[in-house]
Order: sequence, then C-alpha cells, then structure tokens
Amino acid sequence: MIKRFFESWTFPGITLAALLVAGTLFQHASQVVAADDIPASVVEELKPQPDHGARLLSDISEEAQKVWRKHLTETSHRVMQSLSREHKQQIYNTMVSASGMSMRDMFNFMAAKKKVAEGVTFDEVIEAMDLKANEVNFKKVGHNKLWQDISAISGLPALRLEILHYCDAVVGSQMVAYAPEFSIFIPCRISVLEDATGEIWIMTLDWDVTWLSMAWHPDSKLPADLIEHAIRIRDGMEQIMVAGATGEW
Repeated sequence: MIKRFFESWTFPGITLAALLVAGTLFQHASQVVAADDIPASVVEELKPQPDHGARLLSDISEEAQKVWRKHLTETSHRVMQSLSREHKQQIYNTMVSASGMSMRDMFNFMAAKKKVAEGVTFDEVIEAMDLKANEVNFKKVGHNKLWQDISAISGLPALRLEILHYCDAVVGSQMVAYAPEFSIFIPCRISVLEDATGEIWIMTLDWDVTWLSMAWHPDSKLPADLIEHAIRIRDGMEQIMVAGATGEW
C-alpha cells in the first residue's frame, strides 16, 4: 500500500527507495502533529511537504521549531562527549595489543575491495558504477579526481585515483539520529585507484554490520530497522563495486 502510494508521486532527483524509507519519517511527523495541544498553524507547518523542496528547521516559525525540536530530542541521540587524545591512545594500544594488527592491517580490516577484471578500463569502471548506482537507487553526490590535484601540486605524473560519493540521504539521517558521530562516514565513498603495476582496484569502507550480533556491549545492538537499512546499503555498495570490477551492469 505504501509503495503504491509513493509510486504515484514524482519528485525529481528523489529515488523510490528514499521515499519508501521517508514513509517512516512521515508517520512520525503525523504522530507529532496529531497532538491536541498543538495550534493548527503549527500542525500545518509540520505536515510533510515534499513539493515545497528542501527546508531547514530554521525556515519554519519559532513555535513550530520548538515542537519539532522537542520531538527530535525525544527520538534521537545527543552528541557524545569527546574522548581525550590520551584516552584514544590508550584504547588504540589495547586494541593493537589484543589483535596483534599493524596500522596497515587495521586499514585492511576496515576495507572492502575488488580487483578490476583485465581489459576493463578506468573510465568503464566509473561508467558501470554510476549506472549500477542509479539502478539500486543510490544518488551520486560527488566525484573527486584526486589524481589531478596530486599531479598539479607535485608537477609529476600521477597514478589515477578518483573518489566517488553515493548517498541514500534518508537512511543517512536515521543513522545520524542514532549516533550523530556517524556523520563522519557519510556520504558513502568508493575509491577507484591504479596501483604501481597498472592494475585497477575498487575500495570502500566495509559496511558489514552482521558481525555486530556478536558484540557484547548493549550499545552495539542497532535497532532492527537500522540493521535492515545498513544491510541494504552494504548490498547496494557491493553491487556497485561488482559492476565496476566487471565492467557490466
């Protein structure tokens, strides 16, 4: 029912997947504006209005801001207290001692990567990734050709290195509501790089959250809906990378 409802709408640049997830946000908004003690003018302001385009909280009246901020305070987490440099060093030393991993080992642990098939060119990798991203409802929000800056600054020929940015904005906002610190990881980034031998690699941060089911700390247990969305994001990133690595979509 919800899917058919959203399919009847058309919003330029907004994917169906984003609209489906946004349905949950719309339901929350409806619950807020249904309260009897909220003035009718505020109720009207807080109704979902996708046809009005992007709005900031500061764009609505102060009274409506107060109501919505109260709702957000009750339904999202606050920014945690920063850790001191000394505390971070202590945690890092403990992790390294327990795991036996070097710094490169840790980077390797955090990375998901694929080697591009022989015969697939760098440009074909990017074209295939962009096409697949569109197919799995990821919006491309950036493309940084880092090799150009490297060569321009150094004056030397550079190995090709480009960073592509893809996003599911609604899922990103839900993750930030759960943990504001998660904002450092968005949008999703995939690097395409040429190594010294001329081989092409595709890499990204490994979004696999299934191992969290083994975590002992209660705060490591993501809500079921966020786990579902995170798995969908990871699967989408995997499909994009496979498309790039094979040159097929």
